[in-house]
Amino acid sequence: MDGYLHALAAHNPSALPLATHYRYTENGAVLDLGKEGLWVTFNSYGPYRHDVFDPSTGGVATYVNLLENHEIPFPDLLMVRLKIVNRKITEIETVVDRHAQSAKNLPPQDPSWMEIMNRQEPAATRLSREQLRNGALGYLRSVAFRNSRLAPYAESCIRLEDGNVTAIGPHDTPPVPIGPQPTETPGQAPRPNMLGIGCGKQLDYGEYSFITGFEDAHFPIIDVKRQIVFATFDFMRRGDIESWTYKGHRFAMPEGTREPNEILNTEIFKFVDGKISRVEAVFEGPQAYKRGTGWPGGTKAESRPIGQ
Repeated sequence: MDGYLHALAAHNPSALPLATHYRYTENGAVLDLGKEGLWVTFNSYGPYRHDVFDPSTGGVATYVNLLENHEIPFPDLLMVRLKIVNRKITEIETVVDRHAQSAKNLPPQDPSWMEIMNRQEPAATRLSREQLRNGALGYLRSVAFRNSRLAPYAESCIRLEDGNVTAIGPHDTPPVPIGPQPTETPGQAPRPNMLGIGCGKQLDYGEYSFITGFEDAHFPIIDVKRQIVFATFDFMRRGDIESWTYKGHRFAMPEGTREPNEILNTEIFKFVDGKISRVEAVFEGPQAYKRGTGWPGGTKAESRPIGQ
């Protein structure tokens, strides 16, 4: 990963140990490595880097913040996933969240965020590889089925999405500044603030019910010692969920969710005492409905089709 990031900064992939047959995607599209996309427009890295790895499968991924373009640079968040076989790179998957103003929130001001993410968990409390995979899959299912009981959520559960806090437990300290909260609209009921109740309970209120499924979920990196799972998948938004109801009041879904589209997701799940305690995501979208991740199918892919 060090070598890949260095090559990207130099706009020159010639020194990379590429396999004879490798595959490279940026935001789900197959590109010509070194000649298109971020390889052309990269400017400089920011101060944030978060690595996860799985030596048993040759998998490594990272989240970094950066600037793109030179005359008028703008902030991005980048995910890079590499697959290494016999010391050669066979897969390069990248997701770039462009014009991400919240990239400046990273690294988190609370040092405990990275301390918890990077620490090895006690052997007595560790889940197995299969249990970790099933727990991460349960997270996807709990969102798609709007049922928090389908995943092992901890009460202390913080979620960062593209550098923003989107879930936090009742006794947790925000790792980055929390953005503006819902404001009152004259003549309408106050829009509820779903922060402070954790990652799971949010789902039971229906605010995220615009997510109607997921497709092509892969779990290529599982670190048993640190109890980490890295996943890539699409969250599907059919576009027909136009509102949600809370305490008898109806609230419109955001405009961008009321049309068919999908979000290309990458997520890091951290388990503590067997429960999902920290979630970090870098994603891009909305993109065209059913466009896909760029890494479809396979016997290990998981999907929850609409209506099932």
